[in-house]
Amino acid sequence: MPMPNTKPRKWGGAKFTAKLLLFFCLIFIFAGQTQAAANMNASKDISYVIKLRNQNGLKLVGSIGRDINRRFIFSSNPEFANVYSFQSPYPLADLQQLLSGKYDYLELDKQYAAQTVYVNDPGFTLNVQDIDKEWGLAKAGFPEAWDKTTGSVKNVVAVIDTGIDATHQDLQSIKFVGGFDFTAKQPINGNINSDDNGHGTLVAGVLGAAANNNIGVAGTNWDISIMPLKALDASGKGDSASIAEAVVWAADHGANFINLSVGGIGFGHDTALANSISYAYNRNVLIVAAAGNDMEATGTSLDSEPVYPICDDNNANMIIGVAATDQNDLKPAFSNYGKNCIDVTAPGKRILSTINFDPLTKKPSPNSYAYASGTSLAVPFVVGQAALIKSLYPNATNVQIRDRIIATADPVDNLNLTQCGNASCRGLLGSGRINVPKSLQDEIPGQNLAEGELVKNSSTGAVYQILGGQKRLVSPFVLNQKFPGASITVVSSRNLETYPEGSYVTPEDGTLVKWAADPTVYMVSKGQKLPITYQIFMQRRLNFQDVSIASFGEINSWTTGNFLPPSEGSLAKSANNPTVYWVVGGVLHPVNAEFYKQRGLNLFPIFNVSPQDLENFPKGEAYIR
Repeated sequence: MPMPNTKPRKWGGAKFTAKLLLFFCLIFIFAGQTQAAANMNASKDISYVIKLRNQNGLKLVGSIGRDINRRFIFSSNPEFANVYSFQSPYPLADLQQLLSGKYDYLELDKQYAAQTVYVNDPGFTLNVQDIDKEWGLAKAGFPEAWDKTTGSVKNVVAVIDTGIDATHQDLQSIKFVGGFDFTAKQPINGNINSDDNGHGTLVAGVLGAAANNNIGVAGTNWDISIMPLKALDASGKGDSASIAEAVVWAADHGANFINLSVGGIGFGHDTALANSISYAYNRNVLIVAAAGNDMEATGTSLDSEPVYPICDDNNANMIIGVAATDQNDLKPAFSNYGKNCIDVTAPGKRILSTINFDPLTKKPSPNSYAYASGTSLAVPFVVGQAALIKSLYPNATNVQIRDRIIATADPVDNLNLTQCGNASCRGLLGSGRINVPKSLQDEIPGQNLAEGELVKNSSTGAVYQILGGQKRLVSPFVLNQKFPGASITVVSSRNLETYPEGSYVTPEDGTLVKWAADPTVYMVSKGQKLPITYQIFMQRRLNFQDVSIASFGEINSWTTGNFLPPSEGSLAKSANNPTVYWVVGGVLHPVNAEFYKQRGLNLFPIFNVSPQDLENFPKGEAYIR
């Protein structure tokens, strides 16, 4: 395949060892139709579109039609209110007479065949098995989706990464908006090269490389705006504070989406980062993050070893978590997995994209291309899908877009029978591999339950709470403890089938809980279970009589967080390390000698913990004077 200047370089893994690592809608079902309608000959049904003058005409339509679907549900414009499509055996003239006075217009619903768009970039392909080209676009259905929309420059994606080489010849069509370099503390303006690593440029190419320019590759969106936010240095290293700052910057400067192809191995929950995620989410920003590449052999379960920021969703699924799959929808060995933090999968193995830095020689390589593998590369496919949804439905919220992406994915569990820790991936790869054209449908069947709603399956009696686009089981204990007297809606299995099953709903924060066959006691906090050592249990003066017994299924489904720290205001250290930590806000902050004396902390006793326990407590920034 001809490529300008250089041949594609193999960049296996797109993976770095560092503190923070680069990683890679409504259907109304009408019961009680008339017998005449029930006897309709479906083979002779005709498709119609009607705009009713008000809801009063809907019952009459139901008596003479079937498969009634409300349209334009994302538009608040009155012009598109009360528009429905339906099937009926009656000819148009008869319907016009039967429905006289009930509608503003009644027309045949004309049928169009979807056209799959082909572009002339040499790296583009419609063959999902052609792994030497951009198989991922075809696998996720982007070429078919482009028949409806190719994107919009109104959609701004903040790429929090190593920077972006905006001078690359295949990124010239992207509108770059003002960003910031948090490593150098300076703005990034215009089409400049802010990437001294290459990773951010790879991500940008997947998102928005120019299509139909006879050069290189094509991106998921032909029209898009990108905000480069450099939070990682030339080696791919960064810290949670820089990531948190970049998330807030993006939210404050007009980003619609945040691409987080970063994460930390062994990096614990961070309050500032979690708060920044919540800040952006509550400002209607959609955040997508990588599952991570932690173990080359099998990947890691994020339920037992959570990675951040992907698992920093504040128990509200504020982040779409993305694992990687290959051209056959199999999870590669490197990709992490898990019930709690993974929502979908996307192409992430041998992805061809733009690059400006040779990963082998560590030297600049302008206008180049490379193959890369990792969950880092799966994230921009999902962000690109979200941007296409937003361009077609500009009034859609981040929650609506998230739920569409999750609801329309193609299940892949049945293909991944041994890929998750040498066992089945059932329930551990979210709702499946993204399906872009399906997510651009006018309506998504079954997605009609309210966020936070309690529902009971009429067939099984199981109670669920709808949270973050998932159905989450509510045990009898949690139902009585957390939702006493709450109203529960009885729904059919069909109403629930498009919601993937998440973890069990957790009890109230502060609840002490354990499994009968395991001595470990946990405290529930923000959707996680925090292990409690015996030493901390006694130091906090907790009571074993307050410990509730939960099923293995419940406890196993909850994400394991950091160890519960010593009580607020405590001083702690380990015997083999002179560093003293002050517990403030549930986080251990190291203090230097001057701060220790200046604040009078030397007057208080120091709580000694084992070095192993100290490693597992949540850490914060240092307090110094």
